[in-house]
Amino acid sequence: MDLTALLLSRIQFAFTISFHIIFPSFTIGLAAWLTVLDALHLWTGRPAYRQVFEFWLKIFGVAFGLGVVSGIVMAFQFGSNWSVLARMSGPIQGPLLSYETFTAFFLEASFFGIMLFGRPRVPPFFYLFSTAMVALGTTLSAFWIMANNSWMQVPVGYAIENGAFVPNDWFKIMFSPVLWVRFPHMLLASYVTGAFCVAATGAWYLLRGVFRAEAHVMLRMGLYLAAVLLLVQGFFGHLNGDYVHNYQPVKFAAIEGRWHDEQPAAEVL
Repeated sequence: MDLTALLLSRIQFAFTISFHIIFPSFTIGLAAWLTVLDALHLWTGRPAYRQVFEFWLKIFGVAFGLGVVSGIVMAFQFGSNWSVLARMSGPIQGPLLSYETFTAFFLEASFFGIMLFGRPRVPPFFYLFSTAMVALGTTLSAFWIMANNSWMQVPVGYAIENGAFVPNDWFKIMFSPVLWVRFPHMLLASYVTGAFCVAATGAWYLLRGVFRAEAHVMLRMGLYLAAVLLLVQGFFGHLNGDYVHNYQPVKFAAIEGRWHDEQPAAEVL
């Protein structure tokens, strides 16, 4: 195997994006759950909700920071590793990534500090509002990234001028049917990831026989959420499979490990 520049670029980018996705797929769901926890504490006054919130807030802060840092590296690699793609698709991908900055990043940056350090300094309802804004920011970030990626998977609303893809219908780009299948699938995957991480942590504490009240909150909420969302996720997973089958049959064959044409196709386990 020749280590060409193309292969090395693929290996480097694959490592970067595989490392990066760990953190958004965890923090998107965790941010929403932290909002629910703070609302429950504000509503019921139950100390366990506050203790669980403070415990996971520290983890969220670290994971969020790692996601931002690894995302910056990934953004640089768009230009350094895939400069021709960046030049050709920049008129569409550039604005989509900029919208993420102007909406999601600004929202998160405005309220993340309050979420981490502002509880003693702001009223409880405003702290809850700040937590909800951070959760909304992570969701908006996922939307713009999935809009960008969905356009690369199934390009719509564009024309080719001077060797570059230029937008001629932003409505089609932002409201592509493929996007509205893939975005909920990603969002639900993040919620399920967070639910299982929380439930597993609660189970671990219960097995050790410590922090029982907090562990019950984590285990119960995590399992209930996962039980509901997995059913919905299965539906959107089916829709994702349909879109890949219809628009990218070669990728669909690769997913199933079908390396040779055959009729009828044998079952692959």
